[in-house]
Amino acid sequence: MIALVLSVLALAVTALNLLLCYGIIRRLRAEPAHGPGPIPTDHTVTGLRVGVPVALPAGAPTLVGFFSPGCGACADLLPAFTKAAEAHPGGTGKVTAVVVEAVPDSGSRIYLDALAPVAEVLRVPPDSPWVTAFGVIGFPQVHALTEDGALRWSAVGPSDLERRLAG
Repeated sequence: MIALVLSVLALAVTALNLLLCYGIIRRLRAEPAHGPGPIPTDHTVTGLRVGVPVALPAGAPTLVGFFSPGCGACADLLPAFTKAAEAHPGGTGKVTAVVVEAVPDSGSRIYLDALAPVAEVLRVPPDSPWVTAFGVIGFPQVHALTEDGALRWSAVGPSDLERRLAG
């Protein structure tokens, strides 16, 4: 008798499991796939729509600099980056400055005013696809990319940036 009760109980649990799996599969089929697809976009200060991965113009490597308001090292790197951006082949179209703001308008005006004449400037939150795509874990950072989007070099301070640009 106990064997019969346990068999019926096992059959009921198996039937419930099958019913739950069927419901999960139906729900997954009804929802759109979350695989590769359109990547969220950001807008630059000048209104240019920019998506990730970065659309790279043909020619010399593209400079991408990451800054954060309130970061002392970022303030130190700002003059060297603007000088490098002014001298960069291709001008503003080949230089992107990303100002990462944890709190909107938290001192970013200094960066926006300094960088807007020499680069396309993005204002993004810390969870932006730009931050994720470049693996930014600290500030400041400057990356040079080749035409095909490969990382050519990275720099983390004014002297490192000047050394990379020279060699």
